[in-house]
Amino acid sequence: MPRSRRPLLLPLLAFVAAACVSETVYPGDVVVGLFGFHAQADWSRTDCDAGSPDFSRLVDGGFDFSGRFSRDSVDGGAWLTVNGFSRSATYDPVTQRYVSVQRSGAPLPSCGETCQGAQMEETLSVVVLSDSQSQAMGSQCANLPTDGSLPDGSVPGPTVNGYDTKKACGNLKVTFLPGTSGVCTCTTSCTAVYGVEGDRRFNAGQ
Repeated sequence: MPRSRRPLLLPLLAFVAAACVSETVYPGDVVVGLFGFHAQADWSRTDCDAGSPDFSRLVDGGFDFSGRFSRDSVDGGAWLTVNGFSRSATYDPVTQRYVSVQRSGAPLPSCGETCQGAQMEETLSVVVLSDSQSQAMGSQCANLPTDGSLPDGSVPGPTVNGYDTKKACGNLKVTFLPGTSGVCTCTTSCTAVYGVEGDRRFNAGQ
């Protein structure tokens, strides 16, 4: 069994623990699919200092993570499950966009040994596309319309062969919040922004 289930996506801290994902029961009654994501730092929109020891993993190469979207067809609830932890999300069927916001403690060395309350807040926002929509834009997130419109194709939904989703495009914003009690040497917040591109993984029927 895991020591803990980590709700965050950014692999910044050393205490990341593996979870028994195979034992996870996904919330809702519709499993949309498992996506493998690559997050690439967008330096033009990032105001964190990548040279700081705390943020040394904010590198040009980015990082990979995976997550599974699920929904409730009755009340409209949505979730993103990552590392065995189900984060709440919202889903807008008009824009086909999932948004998941998660805040968690992040004890950073630069804040000082007695500082408490430092946190990270992650906002993952992605548009999920069907197979035909993905093909219409050459399966490249760079070709997603910038005016908020969607590529031609069918709307993602259940089919006889499973849920029709293929691609996810968007961004991940990670805001570092300074400590709130004790002697804290970190006093200002900063935000790191990543472009995110995801591909559907078809395993175990998902």
